[in-house]
Amino acid sequence: MTGAAGRVLGIDYGSRRVGVALSDPLRILAGPLAALENDASLLDELSAVVREQGVTRIVVGMPYAADGGKGRKALEVEAFIRRLSGRVGVPVETWDESYTTVEAHRAHRDGGMKKKQRRQKERVDVMAARLLLQEYLEHIGRPGSHPGIND
Repeated sequence: MTGAAGRVLGIDYGSRRVGVALSDPLRILAGPLAALENDASLLDELSAVVREQGVTRIVVGMPYAADGGKGRKALEVEAFIRRLSGRVGVPVETWDESYTTVEAHRAHRDGGMKKKQRRQKERVDVMAARLLLQEYLEHIGRPGSHPGIND
C-alpha cells in the first residue's frame, strides 16, 4: 500500500455513458459502482460520489492510440478531466485503458454471462472501469511505484 488513505474512483469515460468503479478504503480491490449517463448531471453525480464515499483520488482511463499518441477520443477525455478536476477537489490522473473494453467482454463471457446480458452496454462500461481501476491499484501497491506516472 502507498500509505494513502481514502478510496479511489475509477472512470471509463464514454460519449454516451461513463462506467464508474470504486476501490475499498485500503485501495486493494476495485468494485463496480454504476454506469452513468453522460449528460448535464454527470459532474454533479460524480461530485456526490466523491463526497459520499470518501474518495481521495480519481483515475480516468485514457484511450491512447496504437502508436501511443492521443487521438480525438483522448482529447475528449482530457476536456472531461479538466471539467471534472474543477469540480471535485481531489487529484485526477489518467491510466492507460487499452483493451479494457475487450477484457470486460471477455470477463463476462468467461464468467458464464449469457450473450444477451453481455450485450448490455452498461455492464461492459462498469466492468471496464473496474478493470482499469484494479490495474491501477495493483500498480500503486507495488513497492517503488508512484501514482501519476502515466499522466
